Amino acid sequence: MPKNKFKKKPGSSLVERKRALREAAQEAKQDENRSKLKGKQNYSVDQLLDKAEDCIDRFEFEMAQKFCQRALELEPDHIRALETVGTLLLEVGNTDGAKQCFGRAVEVSPEEGHTKYMYLGQLMEGAMAVQCFQKGIELMVKEKGEREAKEVAAACRGADEAPITDRDISNAFCSIAEIYMTDSCFDEDAENKCKENVEKAIETDGENPEAYQLRASFMLSKDKKDEAREDIKKSVSLWLPKVQAMDKGDVPDEEFDPVETVSLTFDARVASGKILIEVEEFELACEVLESLLDEDDEVPPVWYMLGWANYLQGQDFRENARYYLNKANKVYAKVKYEDADLLKHITDLLEEIGPGKGDDDDDAQNGDKDIEPDSTDDEGEAMEH
Repeated sequence: MPKNKFKKKPGSSLVERKRALREAAQEAKQDENRSKLKGKQNYSVDQLLDKAEDCIDRFEFEMAQKFCQRALELEPDHIRALETVGTLLLEVGNTDGAKQCFGRAVEVSPEEGHTKYMYLGQLMEGAMAVQCFQKGIELMVKEKGEREAKEVAAACRGADEAPITDRDISNAFCSIAEIYMTDSCFDEDAENKCKENVEKAIETDGENPEAYQLRASFMLSKDKKDEAREDIKKSVSLWLPKVQAMDKGDVPDEEFDPVETVSLTFDARVASGKILIEVEEFELACEVLESLLDEDDEVPPVWYMLGWANYLQGQDFRENARYYLNKANKVYAKVKYEDADLLKHITDLLEEIGPGKGDDDDDAQNGDKDIEPDSTDDEGEAMEH
């Protein structure tokens, strides 16, 4: 018969027996914790970073930080670890820390991996930003060539990383062009450098809406309104019809990846509407802006631009203009937006247009829903909605 470890011995008390049982349980728990800790210590750096990235995707930044910290303890100069920590720091708003991480990644491996350069390009300004983007493009072209030569589906730096595309490279050229239109606009030969990079962006990816929109902005800055009109219409044609088709249910949702369908950010699409108004493509501008309301109807500039576009089309569209401007005014107050110039223009336009019948009940009568802009029939006569 097995010997009972806790069998009462002569002279032992019940208290002693309970203490022995408690100590044995504590020892077992410690053994379990040591086993778990040993298992964590056996994780590779890449496994730790996989877990960190999963946490970042779920916005669990505190847990992601722990995995990143452990990865850096194992390999302080691991490139992927430095880039992951940099990304995490950007997510939590620590741009200085992110800049240090990406900068260290550049020091450790200056000739491999474009990602760190693209992030640094966004964090830097002027000439330094341009240098980062240019180096990033150089490495992207190199990595893309290697991937195509080896006929692999993933980028050369990791099987799980998405392959580099022409769109990635085109967008990098757009980033450089934007710098010469903004931070470095007074640099020597800035205009030619801007134009050169915009053309490279279009040459690299002729279906990139961001590139055509950027060229439209460039043309407007040169007072070339006709050229700007053609470019912005081309840009919008590359994404708006697909969005409208999906909204109407004309195509199966699985046929389009939303990210692929609309590669432009919300702010970039707002800028599309603004450019369309500037080149007097009012109807198309309203289509773009109304598609944005379906995504977020609490952005005052979108309501304002819809009102402005209708106002500019003349007296027949003043009812629409009044509605949109009133909405802009109310949303401005609701979200506590801060743009004194915008609010003043809204107010000035509403005063000029004057009150309409039942303005106080507009939202109730319309169900607080959008109204369609005025359209014209075959004979060009305005029809109010």
